Amino acid sequence: MVAAVDFLALLGQLAQNQPDIKLLNIYKGLPISYDARISTVGDDEILVRSNPYQLACLYHQRETFLQGDSLPFIVRSQVISLNLSKEEAVLSNFEIAKNSIGNRGQIRVEPDEPLMATIQFPGSSAQILAPMADISTEGGSVYFDIAVFPARLFQPGNEINLTVSLPDTISQKNKKSLSRPLLESRDTKSFIHTSTSGRPESEVALTARGKVVSIRPEFQLKRYRVGIKLYFRDLARMVILQYISQRQIEIIRDLRILWDDMNQRKS
Repeated sequence: MVAAVDFLALLGQLAQNQPDIKLLNIYKGLPISYDARISTVGDDEILVRSNPYQLACLYHQRETFLQGDSLPFIVRSQVISLNLSKEEAVLSNFEIAKNSIGNRGQIRVEPDEPLMATIQFPGSSAQILAPMADISTEGGSVYFDIAVFPARLFQPGNEINLTVSLPDTISQKNKKSLSRPLLESRDTKSFIHTSTSGRPESEVALTARGKVVSIRPEFQLKRYRVGIKLYFRDLARMVILQYISQRQIEIIRDLRILWDDMNQRKS
């Protein structure tokens, strides 16, 4: 592990040169990253100024990540204090972040309302229901309670079929093209079909083939998080992109509300 003095020497040099530095937080699955300026460097902490939405993330998560072309690695730090009126934060306890924190290839968001995924395995008619932790156009993850986690089925590399219903926010023109199921062919890895009876007309069910890519225990919450690579077709990806776009708007709105609430508590 790199000694703290090395971090402070590096950050002190950045404070003098003032290159482009950004703070990074993952809030409800969405990367929040705004420019930051290092104001001062102390014996074991630094003072930075950044965007109010970024500071709302710092308040909520009590940590942030520093990244930039002038940094040889992403630096994880803990939030010591916030000065809301000056839009500043004191950061300390620096360490090298895990490589995965800044390497997301696509935007994925956490659902606001519960999204239940139906999972099947090739050659089996049995269905397993699991709440989705997040979703993107290329995959997602689901939660399983530790007590009922079917570890034998969810091994990395195992193939699955997953179905999830999302709000149908695509244009009326595109809705018309989804008036009947699109059947799978041999080279098709996913399909999209309109909601069946009993579901609101404002929802659309997406089904895709995929494979398990990761299993991460979250022992404090007594659950496993299973990452899944999914192969959606273009029509399904369109629905997911619309859902992600809407969630982005909602998440930024939540940050604005959080920032306003922080300032009201201060006054």
